[in-house]
Amino acid sequence: MANAKTFSYRFKSTPLPIAIQRIMENNPELDINFIYDELENYTTSATVNADNAYSALRQTIGLNPVSVIKSKNTYYVEARQHGKYTYTGKAIGTDNEPVVAATVMLLAPKDSTVVTYGITDEYGRFSIPCDLQKVVAKFSCLGHTTIYHRCNTFNIGTIILPEHAVALGEIKVAGDNARLYADRSTYIPTQRQKNASQSGSDLLDHMAIPQLGLISDGNITTNAGKPVAVFINYLPASGSDLQAMRISDVKKVEFYENPSDPRLQGNQYVVNYIVQEYEYGGYLKTFGHANFISNPMGELLANLRLQRKRMTYDIMGSTYHYNRGHIGSELTETYRLPQDNGDVKEFTRYSTTSSSKDKHDWYFATLRATYNSDNIQASSQVKGRIDRQPTLKRDGCVIYTPQDYPNSSYSSLFSSNSQYLAYEGYYFFILPRRNSLTFTPSYSYSHTQENTEYEETGYSRILNGAKDNTSKVAATLKYSHDFGRGGNLLLNAKGSYEYNRTRYSGSATALDRAKSSRIELEAAYNITVGNFYGATSFGWDWDRLQFNDFIDKPSTPKANISLRYAPNRHNSFSLSASYESWLPSPSFKSDKIIEASYLMRYTGNPNLIPAKSYDFDFTYTWVPDNNFNLSAFAWAWFVGDRYVYDYEATSTGILRTIKQPMGSFIQGTYGINGSARFLDRSLVLSGRIGHLFNHNGMPYNVNHSHINWYARARYYIGNWNFTLTYSSDNGSADGCMNGLWAYGKSDWYITVGWSDSHWNIRGDLFNFTRWNWRNSHLIMHSKYYDTDEIRLNGNNRAFIQLSATYTFGFGKKIKNDDEPSVTGSASSGILK
Repeated sequence: MANAKTFSYRFKSTPLPIAIQRIMENNPELDINFIYDELENYTTSATVNADNAYSALRQTIGLNPVSVIKSKNTYYVEARQHGKYTYTGKAIGTDNEPVVAATVMLLAPKDSTVVTYGITDEYGRFSIPCDLQKVVAKFSCLGHTTIYHRCNTFNIGTIILPEHAVALGEIKVAGDNARLYADRSTYIPTQRQKNASQSGSDLLDHMAIPQLGLISDGNITTNAGKPVAVFINYLPASGSDLQAMRISDVKKVEFYENPSDPRLQGNQYVVNYIVQEYEYGGYLKTFGHANFISNPMGELLANLRLQRKRMTYDIMGSTYHYNRGHIGSELTETYRLPQDNGDVKEFTRYSTTSSSKDKHDWYFATLRATYNSDNIQASSQVKGRIDRQPTLKRDGCVIYTPQDYPNSSYSSLFSSNSQYLAYEGYYFFILPRRNSLTFTPSYSYSHTQENTEYEETGYSRILNGAKDNTSKVAATLKYSHDFGRGGNLLLNAKGSYEYNRTRYSGSATALDRAKSSRIELEAAYNITVGNFYGATSFGWDWDRLQFNDFIDKPSTPKANISLRYAPNRHNSFSLSASYESWLPSPSFKSDKIIEASYLMRYTGNPNLIPAKSYDFDFTYTWVPDNNFNLSAFAWAWFVGDRYVYDYEATSTGILRTIKQPMGSFIQGTYGINGSARFLDRSLVLSGRIGHLFNHNGMPYNVNHSHINWYARARYYIGNWNFTLTYSSDNGSADGCMNGLWAYGKSDWYITVGWSDSHWNIRGDLFNFTRWNWRNSHLIMHSKYYDTDEIRLNGNNRAFIQLSATYTFGFGKKIKNDDEPSVTGSASSGILK
């Protein structure tokens, strides 16, 4: 007998005998008898997932009039209908869409007795053997008017079934919209949630999935703040892909932790959208949004999709622009400079922005071609981006205390221009005997130019420039074998190479060349036993780091283990631990000294090696019914051998360096997240509370903790939806390389949305009780240098945001709503 989960297939308009032959080829121990000619008129588009041969055959056959009989160890597959003639045709509705699963009865012309019958397939087609000529065909389907047609030929042609309006009493079905399994969680969006959503990330927000945190600006994370990889029909996607997708076609959303499916590329946390598959046609979707009152900006995006047979083509373009004037800071710097006589000279430098101007534009275009068949899923994408920041100008004053230096005014100017071109490929192959292969190549080239100018009264002007050309190439090959009940084995090989060429001018003149390459080998194994799912992996990274004439060749292991237990479809527990290493950015390895002001200079460290990262994660999820859900979470993160900004003092100023190894960095969080639905799920209340703690070792030696929370009320009525959200002030570390701790302000906003079959229009009113430009507050203390900065940008000030989408579809609905990405930007090796 075949092992559990042995039979897993996906067919698309595959002739039935070919589908059965494929099952036989992959399972040679099976004895299946059938007559090819009897079955060749039948096709199948079934998705098969069965633990025994009989169920697999029945799922493959579907609605076709074919029987399966098992006698001893032999399976007999036979057509239930025979005849000298075959009647063929197609049934469609008045909207030109196929009528699926319609019953086609062939009646005797004399007394209308039923001779035989058939069922239309997903394309509305039918093929019915019969011994009589000139029969009467009766077409019937729920929701359509019954049609009789006299068959003068065996090719009946296309029959139109008009819709039939039937008044039905109100019926409420309370199925489970959420189910928790050992290896994943699945969530089915309601029509109300889909209608109210402009993008895929909006949909997650409306669904209030308990394992996901508050979704802001399309950023999808877990409750602990860890990034979540996004896929659409198992193809990699991005936040901009989610803006362009057709929300009405989303059938369900899957959430994975350390998934076994090789198509999900070994990501720790994954959201996969399952969307409706289509045959041919296309659509055009446009998206736009703009801010008013504060931080004026605008963005436009358009995506055109065309499909023919197994090929899908996507063309996307977007543009973004802002021009704002309230950008700056109030910065207090404390200097403690040791003098030659042994004294320490301590003073503060207070600088504030009195006027500013910031312009930023980017333009993006991409073309992607996707091929889908029973055994192959392939995608190739070419994309390019132009990013221009022609003006970032700030003017202000500088005050010193005590006044060992004269008070003055300053002016700074920054400009940048970058171009980016990239290719990304994804190729997945299903091989015989439960094997699969995934190949993902990529290449990118970017050119970046930056110029800075700083001038302070009484001091000479400081000019700096940098030009960078960066090339990146990477390829990953994954092999997977499914042992059935014995689990799944995944072997992974990856190679990557990056080459940065950076030329500096101004206070430092130099040409830096940085090359970094990595080879990764990894083996992963996972298994499902009853309600338990376990996954583990172990690998090794070999690096070659070259900066000018310096070469280093570190190698480090990496490992992961994950356990998940779902005692039923309403409760699940998960626990994971992982270890990996991080390559330092080439921009950190320059030994050139860049002058930022007459008191501050920057340099890097060519001797940096990969840092080590350890993290631990626990989650409990409870979904008792469609009205309530809750998730409790805890997460801890530890960084060893870390490279850190350190501030060295001389008698005349500060040199910011990068040192390694320095003190450990430890961060953790725990809390709960949940939602409740009332009034027939028209009213949704959701919220989260969490406690974050942080230890930042040498050279900062500081501890922080903060409690943050949010609460939301959402109400749906007809085509309208209304939302009130409050998010508390927050505290967080600004990365693990520095000692900055950031305090963020609270936010509250009201959202009003309206939608119909084509349009979705939304207005957001943010923080209408706050009219100052102050945003976050950042503090850092070190031995020789402290900063206390209030950033000004208006992100927490009152403003209005309007957004709208319009979708126009044509032809028959298409297959695989997995749009091309509008993400990706130029990278560089310029020292920051």
